[in-house]
Amino acid sequence: MPVYSPIEPKTPVASKPQVAAIVPAYNESGRVCDVLETLCAASNVDEVICVTDGCTDDTAEQVRRWMDGREADARVPVRLFALPQNIGKGGAMAHGAHNTFAEILLFLDADLIGLRPAQVDNMLEPMLRENNPADMTLGLFGAVRGGLLGWWLSWCHRATPSITGQRAIRRDVFLSVPGLTRSRFGVEAAITSHVQSDPSLKLDYAYLHSVTHPIKEEKLGPLKGFRNRMRMYRDIAKTLLAAKARREAAEQREKMLLRREKAAAWLNKWENK
Repeated sequence: MPVYSPIEPKTPVASKPQVAAIVPAYNESGRVCDVLETLCAASNVDEVICVTDGCTDDTAEQVRRWMDGREADARVPVRLFALPQNIGKGGAMAHGAHNTFAEILLFLDADLIGLRPAQVDNMLEPMLRENNPADMTLGLFGAVRGGLLGWWLSWCHRATPSITGQRAIRRDVFLSVPGLTRSRFGVEAAITSHVQSDPSLKLDYAYLHSVTHPIKEEKLGPLKGFRNRMRMYRDIAKTLLAAKARREAAEQREKMLLRREKAAAWLNKWENK
């Protein structure tokens, strides 16, 4: 069965926005359960959803065993969606979003190291505040690893915050992002581009000090990791180019409508002379 759900999900409560933490995972055996444990200890999280994306290792089985070991009356319900085929990160995130009633979604990578419950709550605070809440919060790493690698990870997160995998976002905003299921590794760039293109949406940031993750070359080996990284960059580039094309098409439509309005006004003025 692709879905393993020993605890029923919570139904929405009107008093405060419900928060669902969604963790997409592909071959994250030995790492994902630590992230799930941290999420369950966070005060602002109401539900946790793990979506294993056609894994070829025992990630899903590890999550099942971890869920079986939890207390039956645990405060935070956890659900697992074990997808039989790989549909990409964007598709896995969308699958989780379509299977919750929560108004706010928190997305975290499955391989985070050093994440604490208080940091999860801090990421969500801008979304939950009563006055002028954010529509999306991006979680950025600080420099926690030594040497060139630590500097590189920190610089990447600060220079390109749009592609961070750690973010909280309103569910309705997330589901309005074009091309979610097709974006694969480009999903984060697609989300950020969509939010930044709408001036009515408020973006905030939270710094995740002492949090890091293994890079692809560490998890997969130098050659395979590098190829995987290049695929990620390709997906991001395709996503950004598609977003640019949509913006340019929208601008052209607006210009065309404006020209039509001006022509109609001129014609109306000429006919009334």
